Amino acid sequence: MAMLFEPFSSELNWQQVSLLLDTVLYFEEAPKFLSIPNLRQERVAVPLTADSLRAMLGELDEAEPLAAKRFGFSFTWTDEATQSGELLISLPSGKSIRQETDVTLFSPV
Repeated sequence: MAMLFEPFSSELNWQQVSLLLDTVLYFEEAPKFLSIPNLRQERVAVPLTADSLRAMLGELDEAEPLAAKRFGFSFTWTDEATQSGELLISLPSGKSIRQETDVTLFSPV
């Protein structure tokens, strides 16, 4: 199976991540792929959960809602047959989030 997406980086600010979290919470019963811009401003569909977005939001300063920081995104299949994998999000602090993901649960926004 092809990769879900190529690894990429994105410059995101508090306002953007907060709006993404609002979107995920709104569609909580029916998870959606979120459109995340890479550094060339091309949109990449990423299966983000509320927990991952909350951790990302914790890296940003609400007092500076437009100050962007760089996040990295990559995805690795753990079981292609069931379409499950691991989303790895590299945070600006150097830490990372590992999100186990069943891709079949997500649909386009």
